[in-house]
Amino acid sequence: MQKDWLPKPGARIGATFYVRQSQPFLRHYFGVEALEPTLRPGIGGIVLWGGRIPAKAARLIAALRGLPSWYLEDGFLRSVGLGKQNALPISIQIDDLGMPVRAAVPSRLEKVIAASADDWDAASLGSDIRTALVSEKLSKYNNLPHRELKLERSLRKRILLVDQVLGDVSVPMAGGSPDSFSRMLKDAIASGAQCVVRTHPDVMAGFRKGYLTEQAAKASGVILLSDAVSVASILDVVDEVWTVSSQFGLDALLREKPVRCYAGPFYAGWDLTEDHLGEGAQATLSRRTARPTIDQLAAAAFGLYPVYRDTKSFAEIDVFTAIETLVAERRQLDLD
Repeated sequence: MQKDWLPKPGARIGATFYVRQSQPFLRHYFGVEALEPTLRPGIGGIVLWGGRIPAKAARLIAALRGLPSWYLEDGFLRSVGLGKQNALPISIQIDDLGMPVRAAVPSRLEKVIAASADDWDAASLGSDIRTALVSEKLSKYNNLPHRELKLERSLRKRILLVDQVLGDVSVPMAGGSPDSFSRMLKDAIASGAQCVVRTHPDVMAGFRKGYLTEQAAKASGVILLSDAVSVASILDVVDEVWTVSSQFGLDALLREKPVRCYAGPFYAGWDLTEDHLGEGAQATLSRRTARPTIDQLAAAAFGLYPVYRDTKSFAEIDVFTAIETLVAERRQLDLD
């Protein structure tokens, strides 16, 4: 699929001061010497990172100037190290329509997924991508070791509930709220399953607050899991994944685990997940009428939509080269 929604290579692109200073590597994605101020004459468009106030201001400036704008985010396959450790992303998303995390507005990713549902070449591509990601145990971040988890034995179905950090903009943008997490926990306990809550280590250490962890700690029989292990290690020992808007749900789908969503992440609404959105949020997904397979979803999310570049040379690469690169980096760090 031709990514004809991207800025033309070499076109002068504006960005906020924060983006220009903190992410100068982005210039390589647009084939320019440097990103320019948003008010500079002669620029051909403006890029935005994230959904906070600076990005909203840049979007407004673009609209007032009659310029196109593009939303930028890390790709779903990002890096071995964390962004806060200054690890560069091996992929980014460049979207001319909206943010994939924002359920109320269609994004380019949504359109790519819908188009992939009728494309058997996409199914073949997605199958190869999914096989590689699952066999190599990769996720968005790949900084944690693979290790077998020792959980309390149970004959009951084991459900993983994914907590998220308060302030994560993907929660309200996906139509979620604190009530979404409360409903998720209540429903899980009522199901009679063994409930395992994946909580962020910073929440357990008291540095951050989560939506779910404090409630779960007061609930009888709920297991709090904060082990510093890979996503793959956790998914190996659970039967289902319930989430509000975390990428854990996407990782579970790749492994054909049942996924229940309590908000509208980009992978919900396609009949691949069991969706339990609040009344107001449910209507936002009614436009997702295509019925892609998991392989077609994988092709769209990892193959057809993001842009991959080598983090040393910044040469454009494909998803399979990106996978090989991240696997090699993990081996160098002895994480496997």
